[in-house]
Amino acid sequence: MSSDRRVTHRDLIPKGMCRSLMMKQILTDALDDVVWGDRDYPGDGYYWCLRTCNDVGPDDELVRPETCLPGRACYGGGGAT
Repeated sequence: MSSDRRVTHRDLIPKGMCRSLMMKQILTDALDDVVWGDRDYPGDGYYWCLRTCNDVGPDDELVRPETCLPGRACYGGGGAT
């Protein structure tokens, strides 16, 4: 029996990621899909903000899981998972 645990998109979501950050995997209930390859962050690289409907947040910075965290000026709280 293999002890290798498969990594999912949900596993890669940074703790406290802003709830306004959106990615396809959230909309399609695919957060529990297995991630193939050596990724550090969830999704397929396409992210957008629910507050701006764009890939740039209200603070004019790019929307990314690694940047949409507490401390960012427009941070809207955790809870994307």
